[in-house]
Amino acid sequence: MPETIKIIVDTAGQKGHGTFLYLEQEKSIMIGRHTGMDREILPIYNQLVSKQHCCIHRIHNELYVEDLGSKNGTELNGQRLLPHQKYPISPEDQLTLVSGLVGLQLESESDFEETREYLISELQDHEVRLHDHLQSIQIGSEHVTLSKKEYQLFKLLHSRLDHFVTKEEIMQYVWPERCIDHTELVGIDEVNSLIYRTNKKLGVHFVIKSVYKKGVYMKREECCVGFKNASTS
Repeated sequence: MPETIKIIVDTAGQKGHGTFLYLEQEKSIMIGRHTGMDREILPIYNQLVSKQHCCIHRIHNELYVEDLGSKNGTELNGQRLLPHQKYPISPEDQLTLVSGLVGLQLESESDFEETREYLISELQDHEVRLHDHLQSIQIGSEHVTLSKKEYQLFKLLHSRLDHFVTKEEIMQYVWPERCIDHTELVGIDEVNSLIYRTNKKLGVHFVIKSVYKKGVYMKREECCVGFKNASTS
């Protein structure tokens, strides 16, 4: 077993892009519903997940999963676990919560990725216009309407094209109301979920890349040469 095991919450249809923690030898990690209070757990943003749902233990260099009496259950390779019993697991096993609704992925140190890419598109039109009052983007003759958070994310990334934006900057820009005095911290899986939703709405226009330990940046094809912000015209 390698020195480090990474436990990742599969989120928003993007395997391996969610909240994660590293599990060291002779340590345990509790997994449960995000409450904003307990920072000692791997948080999951799903109301069907119990506050203390399950735990992954590393004992004598072996991995075990234990359901902590969760209401909606923990499954190992499709079989629901009995509460408060330790079951051996490996990175090859399928570990899920709430009848498969939430997935947990185990990565060994040798499997860690340096770069992950969110493919949104290949840009086909020349001019991009941002309409603040409508929370929409005009790309050539096409209009894309976004939610408030989706629009804020796009606006931030577009203002920094080809430059890194950290996940912390995204949290502060898109969720300023939750970053005041850290009253309710924003989780990394919320950020990734927002990226995923924005991806789907933007269709085939941009490419957003996430580089491990550096941040996120957005790029567009060379053919896209114009940009105007309609709110200032």
